[in-house]
Amino acid sequence: MKRFSVVIADNCEVVRRNIQQHLKIHDYFDPIALAFNADEARDICINLEADVLFINPDITFDLDNLNIVEQLPACTHVIYLSKSDLQAIDAFELDVIDYLVTPVTPIRFQKCINKLLKRLDNPNTAPLIDMQNIFNQLQLNSIHKETVIVKDSGRIRIIDTDDILWIAGAGNYVELYLSNEDRPILHRETLTSMQEKLTTSGFIRIHRSIIVRKQNISELKPTENGDYLVTLKNGATLNLSRRYKQSMSGILN
Repeated sequence: MKRFSVVIADNCEVVRRNIQQHLKIHDYFDPIALAFNADEARDICINLEADVLFINPDITFDLDNLNIVEQLPACTHVIYLSKSDLQAIDAFELDVIDYLVTPVTPIRFQKCINKLLKRLDNPNTAPLIDMQNIFNQLQLNSIHKETVIVKDSGRIRIIDTDDILWIAGAGNYVELYLSNEDRPILHRETLTSMQEKLTTSGFIRIHRSIIVRKQNISELKPTENGDYLVTLKNGATLNLSRRYKQSMSGILN
């Protein structure tokens, strides 16, 4: 079975990781390189004759998007990545394969893959589309599953992010509160770094020193000062600061 080479061009680590995670369950796509600007992406695609390019048009800086796409080899199929849909018209005019708003959900990514396979038009992959859809249904619960490696009491532990209820930050350290343990685990990493790493796993910031897995929240209760009291499914209570109210978009709005 032919494998298609993929280049991911975006200056955001979270976005790159998001796309890489989705590609892991598609055996016929092979990520071969990461690029951080349009020139680098173009050169890689030309030199390696890449089949697919995921690119954020914002990294082109002063370069013209049309020129970048036109300079790519005919074998390279382009997919736009962006945090909003503001450049969707440009994508349409350039006839790119698809336009993905990041972070990308598994279902939306599968639709993109289906479009891509049709454009690649490889007879060996046509029967795989339906098979991949079935396989993805089995993988939806694990596609964003990440692990955190920490040193705890002289041992190294690999912690599944599904077991983390919430994380408290204090300088260069964080405390991981787990669903199956009474005491938190101290880990040397900043809260901001942990948030960036765990965004695709559903973690959001609700306070300057707290991030929580959104799926673990069972109740929100307003307080007299305009903040909210957050109750988790295990009964723990945390404070949601007004500053981070936007994290609950779709719930509080």
